[in-house]
Amino acid sequence: MKLRLISIFITFFSVNVIAAEVAPAPTYGAVKLRTTIWPPYQMMLQGELSGESTETLRCIFRDINESFSVQVMPWQRAIQDMKHSVADGIFTSGPSPELDAVATMSAPFALEKWYWYHSKGLDLSNLNNLRIGAVRSSNQATWLDTEGIPVTELVNEGMQLVRLVQAGRIDTFIADSRYFEELVEEVSASSDFESDLQRTFVRYMPLGVYFADQFLQQHPEFLGRFNQQISDCAGETVALNATERENLLTVLSKRIRPIIDNSQLILALDNSSSMQKTLAADVIEALDIQWQHEAGVAEQPLISEIISRPTSAYLRSVKELSNGLITEAILVGGAGLNVAQSDVTTDYYQADESAWSALQDKPSSDYYIGGIRYDESSRKFQVKVSWTITGTEGERRGILILGMDVEEALRHSH
Repeated sequence: MKLRLISIFITFFSVNVIAAEVAPAPTYGAVKLRTTIWPPYQMMLQGELSGESTETLRCIFRDINESFSVQVMPWQRAIQDMKHSVADGIFTSGPSPELDAVATMSAPFALEKWYWYHSKGLDLSNLNNLRIGAVRSSNQATWLDTEGIPVTELVNEGMQLVRLVQAGRIDTFIADSRYFEELVEEVSASSDFESDLQRTFVRYMPLGVYFADQFLQQHPEFLGRFNQQISDCAGETVALNATERENLLTVLSKRIRPIIDNSQLILALDNSSSMQKTLAADVIEALDIQWQHEAGVAEQPLISEIISRPTSAYLRSVKELSNGLITEAILVGGAGLNVAQSDVTTDYYQADESAWSALQDKPSSDYYIGGIRYDESSRKFQVKVSWTITGTEGERRGILILGMDVEEALRHSH
C-alpha cells in the first residue's frame, strides 16, 4: 500500500518514544522533544510515530543510554514550546536564524536534496519576478525568507503546491527530491504531472535536532555525546544519484581536468617513489600516527615539510583557479602516503581509504566518487573525486584526490 502524505497541520497529540532497552536510569530524565509530520523523516504508521529521523533518534538515545519523549504538533507551536523551556529540542530542522538565537543544532543526521520544480522552459534567472509557493513554516519557507526571496503563496501542505502549479497560480516551488516523489504518488493515477515538470538543482540542506540552549547549559556534555553517535546511527555520507554523478563528471572533464598539469604530478610522484617503496609497514603506521598528532598541536615538522613542497604550492594554485569548485587536493604516492596537498589533512596514509582500493589497476579515465559529506565548520557539502595518475607506459604512479564543493559543481553543470 502506498504511503499517503499527511497534512503538516494536524491535531495535536502526544507520542511517547522511550529509547531505551537500557538498564541504568537516564541521566536527564526523558529528554522532551517536539516534531511535526514531514515524510519520510517523521510520519505516522498505524498510529505510531515512525520515519527516518525518529529511527535515528531511537538509535542515538539508546547508544548514549538516555530516554526521550516526543509530542507531535504544528511547527510554530513546537518552536514556542522550546523557546519557553517546555521542550528541550525540536526535529527535524535545517539551519534557522530564528532557532540559532535560542538553540544549538546538532550535527546533521539527514540530508535533503532541494530542487525548483517548475513548468518546462521557465526562466529562473530572476526569482523576484516569479510566483513562488512554499509550505508554511517549512525548512524551504525559512530558507527563502533568509535569502530574501519573496514567497507569493504559503500553504499548509505540499499537495497544495502541486495543485497550484497545475492550475497556473504559481510558477514554481522548492521541494526535497524524495518528498516530491511522495507528492507524485498522490497524483500519478490521474495526471502526468511529473512528466510536465522540469527540475533545477537548488542546494543540499542538512537536517538535525535543535536543542534548547537552556537545556545544553544544564547538561553541557550532552550535545557532544549525541553528535558522536550520529555517524553510527545515520551513516556518514549520502550518495550522488545518477544524474548528479553525470553532471559532476561533466564539470570535471570541462573545468577541472584542463587546469591540471599531469607532468608536474608525475615528477613529484617519481621523486617520492624510491622513498615510499623502502618504508616498512610499521614505519608507515608510525608516520601516520605522528601526522595525526601533529594535526592538533603547534609543532608540525612532518606536516610542514609536505605542505611546503613546490607541488603542494602547485595544488593550492589549482584550487584557486577552480573558483571555489575544489576544496582540497591531495596527491598520493605508490605506498599510499601523501606526496603533496593543498591543505592539512587528518591522515597521512590514504591506502586504507575506499578510493585507493577502488582505483587499483584502473586507467586514469576512471573515477572514484565518494558520498556527500557535510562540513560543519564551513557549512558546505563536499564530495571526494579520485583518479589514477599514470606514466607514459600507462603504469600507475599514484592517485589524485580532489575534494569538491558539490553544490557549486552541480550549479556549474547547467
